[in-house]
Amino acid sequence: MNMKTIIAITLFGILNYSLQAKDAPQTNVTFKKVTLLDQYITEGASIADLDADGNLDIIAGSLWWKGPDFKQSFAYAPVKTYPIKGYAPNFFTFPDELTQDKWVDIIKVGLPSKPAEIFVNPAKEPWSPDNVKNSCECHKIHGSICNESPQYLDVIGNEQKELLFYDKGKILLARPTQDATKMWDVFDISGAQKSKKPYVHGLGAGDINGDHLQDILEKDGWWEQPKDWDSKAPWTFHKYAFAPGKGGAQMFAYDVDGDGDNDVVTALDAHAYGMAWHEQITVDNKISFKAHTVMTDKVEGNPYGVCFSQLHAMECADIDGDGIKDIITGKCYYAHKGKDPGAEDPAVLYWFKTQRHADGSAEFIPYLIDDNSGVGRQVSVADINKDGKMDIVIGSKKGVFAFIQK
Repeated sequence: MNMKTIIAITLFGILNYSLQAKDAPQTNVTFKKVTLLDQYITEGASIADLDADGNLDIIAGSLWWKGPDFKQSFAYAPVKTYPIKGYAPNFFTFPDELTQDKWVDIIKVGLPSKPAEIFVNPAKEPWSPDNVKNSCECHKIHGSICNESPQYLDVIGNEQKELLFYDKGKILLARPTQDATKMWDVFDISGAQKSKKPYVHGLGAGDINGDHLQDILEKDGWWEQPKDWDSKAPWTFHKYAFAPGKGGAQMFAYDVDGDGDNDVVTALDAHAYGMAWHEQITVDNKISFKAHTVMTDKVEGNPYGVCFSQLHAMECADIDGDGIKDIITGKCYYAHKGKDPGAEDPAVLYWFKTQRHADGSAEFIPYLIDDNSGVGRQVSVADINKDGKMDIVIGSKKGVFAFIQK
């Protein structure tokens, strides 16, 4: 046995140790991996009933796969594949019924600083998956989306979703006018922030102060939604370093430890290592947080020996059906063309079970789903086959995949 072989075996042993959770409690949750495409076309995937047949479909880039078996794919815009050392212009797809007909439309967001667009009725007259020139009706709805974790959700509480993002140094909300194909109305949350430059990471929303209004989360703190907001007044900023470094992926607020208030879960650096949850506490009669490390840049930094980098996408959903939300995330393979720490490590996908303990503490238990897919910038979760169990879809530089819970 030569030295190269010894090194390879040693590294393989370390690799397996850092991927498989050590001494984790048994789980009945397992997934079947379905490869929809083994080429790089997008950084994200989403789920909706595009063709109005009652079954959920999977959307990734300019393609969609027809449910419930996902064996047929169609295009709604030109399809192109990309090298893993490049960037597909498709980062996020947010499906919604916006044009007052039975067809679901798609909001597409690309590279930071590029426009957001709406594709109208993409499944009404679809093209074959080898389409390279045709597109359904498409309109620009905002000129520039300048961060890497935009979200589409109901922040204001009017049963209409808004696009949450940064642009020109501001945190903004955009929502459609009466005609969703026109430029959307934009509302300033923060005012200009010198630190908010294009390609900033980490963004989300959740009710932090318990007033039943959605507040906005970013890596440096949270923005409190005013009561009876007039759509003009700036929100109040509460400084707290959720992610002291570069910032990570989508951010979530939910009651991790079961004590009645919402805590915050975040990746720490989308292009390096780290994940944490922040327990909401009270200090001098004010809301504050206590940080709890979930994962670091070393296997010793996680109780179960799990360590991976580039947590660039994250989702929050109840995976195991226990009534408590969990976290789904993984490695964004070659997010910076192979230049990030741990770039050559396997493209893993995990779910982290939120485990509450009798003493009031909580932890996140990692369970490996797959080691050759990872995440891009967007992970989506839904019960796509209507069996009562949550499934996961991702688009990454490895391809497009569905993980069907058994």
